[in-house]
Amino acid sequence: MKKRNKVFIDCDPGIDDCFALLLAMKHLEVVGISTVGGNTGLFNTTRNACYVVELAKRTDIPIYAGYDKPMFTKLETAEEVHGISGLGAVEIREPNKKPEKEHAIDVIIDTFMKQDDILLVTLGPLTNVAQAILKEPRLKKRIPQILCMGGSVTAGNYSPCAEFNIYADPEAAKIVFDSGIVIKMAGLNFTRQNSMIPKDVTILKNMNHDIAQFAAQLLSFSVNSDRQSELCDACAISWLIDPNIVPCSLPMHVDIETKGEFTRGMTVCDYREYIGTDPKMDIGRSVFYPVSQGVRNVVAAMEFDQDRFKKLLFDTIKSYGE
Repeated sequence: MKKRNKVFIDCDPGIDDCFALLLAMKHLEVVGISTVGGNTGLFNTTRNACYVVELAKRTDIPIYAGYDKPMFTKLETAEEVHGISGLGAVEIREPNKKPEKEHAIDVIIDTFMKQDDILLVTLGPLTNVAQAILKEPRLKKRIPQILCMGGSVTAGNYSPCAEFNIYADPEAAKIVFDSGIVIKMAGLNFTRQNSMIPKDVTILKNMNHDIAQFAAQLLSFSVNSDRQSELCDACAISWLIDPNIVPCSLPMHVDIETKGEFTRGMTVCDYREYIGTDPKMDIGRSVFYPVSQGVRNVVAAMEFDQDRFKKLLFDTIKSYGE
């Protein structure tokens, strides 16, 4: 049997976070989940995480609430994308599952200071992780890898330059990206290659069990909101589950813009050495012109196998009813 990666997940559920958690609980060894204010406020993101693990009959996974606001600015939410509760139009009962009493950053510190074989997955603003690093700087040497859904090698979504998770707390993101921890970045340039459509909602509805119906309702809200539904966080977590979903990733140096009038929250990706001569390809897949740059602190996902991802997603949701 293939050994499962052990992960600690920091997230802000959120429609796409829910899909990511459902994938992770089937294919990874989830040792803990922490929540942060992001897609909606902390009360809802924590409640939503509790509900999803309870629905999946995985109440053994502890959940810890973290920060409800970024380090220096007011909380920006994405309720126009995820609904006021974070779960679209789905109305849920209050879960019996409750968060633990410990604060998320204390648990992140304790987890990674004591264990060597756990990866950190971040699916929301990076406030909790940055605060943990500030409180315990030795985490820079203790966290072996961060899989981060955030940023973009190309365009943003909150603004032309900035992706939402990074824009929500760019100072925190800068602390994390400058930490020296190996970061695998599943940014918008990658997740935009996925597109969920009404046919996918129907596939979920036809599975006819509780988790599939919940997933169908969530996806239906996204598909019918006049936006492309990408399920960004689920795309990110799939990289850990099946590396072949990412046919190409490139190492590069990434800085976080914290001061720009138009570029605040931008992941400034130095891909100059990948720029070739073909005007139809802004970013090549090999080094054309070596450039002296900073430490390549990020491996950025560039290409996405949508068919492979959808098979993984639907097979996983189906398995919950078996």
